[in-house]
Amino acid sequence: MDDGKRLSTYLSARSTATRVPGLVAMNQPDQAERTLLFAHPVGGSLLALQPLVRRLPDYRCVGLEASLDVLLDGEPAPSMQELARRYVAGFGDRCPDVDVVCGWSFGGGLAWEIACLLARQGVRPKVVLIDSTWRFREYQEPLPGERLQGFVGDALRSGGQDGEWLADSPAAAADALGMDMETFSERFEIFVHNSRLIGTWWPTPGDLDIVSIRATASSKSDWGAMTSGEVEVQDLPGGHYDLLNNPENLTAIEKIIRHALPAADTIADTGTGTDTDDGNAAPDLFASLTELIGTARWRDLVIRSRRMDGQAIAEAYRELGRRGLLTPDWPRGFGGSGTPTWVSVELFERFIATGLPDLVYALTVQIVGYFVLKSGSDRLKRELLPRISRGEEFATVLYSEPGAGSDLAALRTRAERRGDRYVINGVKVFSIYSDISGSALVAARTGTDGNKYDGITLFVVDLAAPGVTVELVETIQPERMCRVTLRDVEVESWRRIGADGRGWGLLDGALAIERTGIDHVVRAARWLTALRAATGRPDDLQLLEGQVECATTVARAATEVFLRPDAAATDTAVAKLYTSETCQQVGHEVLRRWRTLADRTDLDDLVREELYSALTESPGLTLSAGSSEIMLSTIKVDLGEEYSRRCREIPLRFGPELVDTLVEVLEPVGAGVRAQPLFAYSPNRRRALADTLAELGFDRVERAEDEGGLGLGLTAGCAISLSLGYLGYENAYRPGPTGSPEDRVRHAAYVLGLGVGLFRTAWEYASGREQFGRRLVDLDALMFPLVRCYAEMHAVGTRLYEIANTAAQLDESALRRFELVQQDAMVRVVRASMQVMGARGITAWSVASRFYLRCAENIGLLDPLPGKETC
Repeated sequence: MDDGKRLSTYLSARSTATRVPGLVAMNQPDQAERTLLFAHPVGGSLLALQPLVRRLPDYRCVGLEASLDVLLDGEPAPSMQELARRYVAGFGDRCPDVDVVCGWSFGGGLAWEIACLLARQGVRPKVVLIDSTWRFREYQEPLPGERLQGFVGDALRSGGQDGEWLADSPAAAADALGMDMETFSERFEIFVHNSRLIGTWWPTPGDLDIVSIRATASSKSDWGAMTSGEVEVQDLPGGHYDLLNNPENLTAIEKIIRHALPAADTIADTGTGTDTDDGNAAPDLFASLTELIGTARWRDLVIRSRRMDGQAIAEAYRELGRRGLLTPDWPRGFGGSGTPTWVSVELFERFIATGLPDLVYALTVQIVGYFVLKSGSDRLKRELLPRISRGEEFATVLYSEPGAGSDLAALRTRAERRGDRYVINGVKVFSIYSDISGSALVAARTGTDGNKYDGITLFVVDLAAPGVTVELVETIQPERMCRVTLRDVEVESWRRIGADGRGWGLLDGALAIERTGIDHVVRAARWLTALRAATGRPDDLQLLEGQVECATTVARAATEVFLRPDAAATDTAVAKLYTSETCQQVGHEVLRRWRTLADRTDLDDLVREELYSALTESPGLTLSAGSSEIMLSTIKVDLGEEYSRRCREIPLRFGPELVDTLVEVLEPVGAGVRAQPLFAYSPNRRRALADTLAELGFDRVERAEDEGGLGLGLTAGCAISLSLGYLGYENAYRPGPTGSPEDRVRHAAYVLGLGVGLFRTAWEYASGREQFGRRLVDLDALMFPLVRCYAEMHAVGTRLYEIANTAAQLDESALRRFELVQQDAMVRVVRASMQVMGARGITAWSVASRFYLRCAENIGLLDPLPGKETC
């Protein structure tokens, strides 16, 4: 078997662990307006579909990969329909918004059954079936030898190999496929069960539209007899396995899938209350915004708004609302135009970059607006959301109370039920923009039973209602803080969010919305622009610029998280910590230079306003929506005993199958290095490791397909480099000519892997080591610096993934800034990890000391000398 096939068989044996049983992400698009769901073929692996997925980089492709847990849930699935039901049941409330369901061979039948089940839930995807048929005669159970031969033949032909193979025993079959016996047994069992299901299957009648792609040499099934919807038939040359192994057929299938995508107005509502747009409105929206912000009137509104002129703020937001720029991703019924979320985020970044106060938008649209959209009553949505969308009403949040600080569960404001309404009494403090807002999201206690997290209820309160008093609180920053007193304020029950006394879970989700960090990074970018304008962009700002770029990537990723039905505070705690502290660092840089900047008389008015905002607003950035200490505590609890899985998630972003395969093979007994301890010195060790990678086929990962490779690109190469660092191995993958951008990106991945590996080692030690009767991991003073390092590595990994996917467009200066950010973060990772390890960490035989020395050899080499290789 050739090296490339060895890699394929290892990859085919892997599953990616996700929150949904069997559901894996097959690609990682930066922005995707449509989702394709692929069902696995009879062998259970999605690898045969990967060449097709690579041709669809602008779509989100997810797949169902077989596992015995799903197939044998209690008892073996008796039918294709039952297997489909188990997959759909596993989706729960995390069902992806599927536009197309697709499958090849057995996968086509499974895709059809899944699509029929989704249709009953109101989701009506288009169905693309690639050479999918059903039996025309009674099924006969094959002999054991026939099953074994069939499994080997299917696995190898799916990988592009032709010919006949003799497999007269399980051991011979496993050897032919390059699998260990445990993996072989699992995959063979899946194949046997699935073969029985497809052999006895007769499709469920339905009414969905189908595109049937058939191989001319295969048997034909009449899908028109199974659906009352439209059936489009496309015949392609060759046999069953030629459809996915022939480049010309793959090109044709790609075009067919793209053509099959339904028009925007036919996509069904999935129950979220949103409708969708294919993005055609985006160019007009961006053109309208460009026209607006280029006017002298807009500049005047921005400058007045920065000086807290309430009339100017209101006028600016009304103009944005009039042009449909505030909530374009909201449903049309509530004032939006149904565009993808990324359109709304990018519009926000652009108009806030002009200097318009961002917290008005963040509070009104991103927090209160989205929260009502997600959890509010129908009447509340109808009455409040259109006004927000038109820019006619602002909203704020009333959480904090005197003496409670960041402990929201300690609130004392009470809401007493009286008939069809509630009466609220209490005091809220440190509220932003309550003086110009019409509504507020209020947390109040309606019950006393249970712990302090029970009995909390959320309401949207009209701030003009009798009994509401708003007082300004003087602060050093321009943005207004208020003290709000609620005295016998009557609130109708339809203004309640969620069930009575069950607000803490909703509040947790609301906090997640506040913690995306998108408002922090936009503000940081404005402040940094003003700082450059005032100082002439000195070289010592490069690190800060790189950190803001990294934080921006993190925040954009987090904006997609909070919209999920299962969004929780932990999902965005890392983003909030990293973005707020990065933004605060920009403010601290202004503070360091303020004595000089304050005396400047030649500064533009808007530049001066931004610099003053940076000086006065930065101290509070790490307090709102949960202080940095609360974020650290949240992340620490989340890591807990799951630290190993959380560490693995950083490299898994770059290529789940590749990372899983490498870790499985090389931790700790990789072929060629099996006899040597993980860190043992050997002059032949690096060569042995390189030979092992080549023997497994990893040297062909980035090589183009027409050159005999897999053509997976630089991102997959980073997955390999990162995994080697994570395991503490030498960097034996693709050393190549030093200094090229691609080599530097791979090296950055390797360095990140070293950091994650050292972090994992330190956390594992702290979890098992006790001093003074307590585990080290329970000592916040010791662990918080390490937790902060995890957040930094998460952020660096997110930015590196973006860089690897856009390396062709990356300029030298951007790469240099990222390298500076990574180097700075890695120094802190090493320092915090070694501090946790204590004296054990500096012993010559410890794993930590070896990681430490390997980090020292690599994190400082931003520009390797010609001929000098890092290890």
